[in-house]
Amino acid sequence: MIELYHRQMCPFSKKVRDFIESNDLKSRVQYRDVAEKKEYMARLQDLTGREQVPCLVINGQPLLESDDIIAWLKLNMESMREPKTQAPLHH
Repeated sequence: MIELYHRQMCPFSKKVRDFIESNDLKSRVQYRDVAEKKEYMARLQDLTGREQVPCLVINGQPLLESDDIIAWLKLNMESMREPKTQAPLHH
């Protein structure tokens, strides 16, 4: 499971969300807006000891800094994308 802890109004969070959405990865990342739910902020603090967003959590491991998050997504996005259904071959 991949989660993005973010704030809607944060420009660094927006940069990561824009990358996710422009690369068709939104269905693979669960967004957690820490301004909307106290439990999201509590989970972020438990994971990182901070309130810094954005934070991408990959299988329970936090990754901070928008540029580092985007670099990780670039390296892993092919394996994250929805499998495309192949059209049947016509003979």
